Amino acid sequence: MNEDLNLIICGLSGQGIILTERLLVIALSQEGRNVLSADVPPWTHRNALTYCYIRTGEELYSPRIPEGGANLIVAFEPLVALQVSAIYGNKETTVITNNYPIETRGLSRDGLRDMSEQLAHKYPTVEEILDYLKQLEIKKVRTINGTDISFRETGSARALNMVMLGAAYATNMIPIRRESLEVGIMENTPPGTGEINLKAFKAGMSL
Repeated sequence: MNEDLNLIICGLSGQGIILTERLLVIALSQEGRNVLSADVPPWTHRNALTYCYIRTGEELYSPRIPEGGANLIVAFEPLVALQVSAIYGNKETTVITNNYPIETRGLSRDGLRDMSEQLAHKYPTVEEILDYLKQLEIKKVRTINGTDISFRETGSARALNMVMLGAAYATNMIPIRRESLEVGIMENTPPGTGEINLKAFKAGMSL
């Protein structure tokens, strides 16, 4: 396991990205890792692109990951995976993305009108998104049924972030012990949700 890591967690606002970041930062800090993180805040409306940087290593001078400098990108939404990978990815970057698309302002599956009934562009298929990533020479791409798994394990999509965290941890690229993350999930998720979040995390790991 490499001790240095440039990780980006990305998705749409409201998907639990910031909580996922905090769990990782807490676990890394508690294990004595040198860690820096920063949030890129979303717009004021829900379902806006948002992401965070997490960096760990011996010599860190800024929380910001340089363009083309990500080792691991974890995306909660497939189009976001493409948007972020196009800036921060490289030939060696591992990308893990949920395969469930979410229509946002200006985008719809039929290319007619968006969620606000405004004229919209057509949302690309997941297959098209994966093809675009190949064109960027990003070959280490894994898609998972994160939303479906969250529904199956917990009855809703709200635990998607824990499923994605489990899948990311299973890459063996995040230099912390599993026990640290599991304790963090139990202690630092909203009251009464620890067990169900832990179940979603383990489901993601099993992928």
